[in-house]
Amino acid sequence: MKKLILAFAFLIMLAGGTVSLLKYMSLGPFEITPEELAAQQAEEATKEKTKALFESRPRYIEMDPIQVPVFQDNDVAATIMIHYKLEVLNVDNERLVAKSQRRLGDALLKDFSFYIPRTLRNNKTLDVTLVKYRILMTANKMLGKDVVNDALIQAMTSTADN
Repeated sequence: MKKLILAFAFLIMLAGGTVSLLKYMSLGPFEITPEELAAQQAEEATKEKTKALFESRPRYIEMDPIQVPVFQDNDVAATIMIHYKLEVLNVDNERLVAKSQRRLGDALLKDFSFYIPRTLRNNKTLDVTLVKYRILMTANKMLGKDVVNDALIQAMTSTADN
């Protein structure tokens, strides 16, 4: 009786292995017909197009606002606040920017702490385009070229502390 049960278990394992091998190699009843192959390839192409369309869509990452104090005669003359978003083109760049968001904000604060007072010393106004290019320059230097596609300045406000 034991031999019969062992032989039956061995036969079932052998049949299962054979079916798995036939399915893996697409042989016998599991053979893929040309119509099924064409349908699979069309489905793969559709998935690739959808994935490429999804990944190439611009993504906007809301960054923490930057507050830059402007000193004049050992006193804070004004505080400039910049609200901005960064535009990236794919998911990998979005993850990279999100991961290094605090470091980038710190680098921008350091850069603007020198740039804004120097600019305001020569001009009475701050050009939004120059601030945008300054953000892009710092982001490219820190994260690498072509990670950040664009910087969108949402608001730039100045509060004069008197």
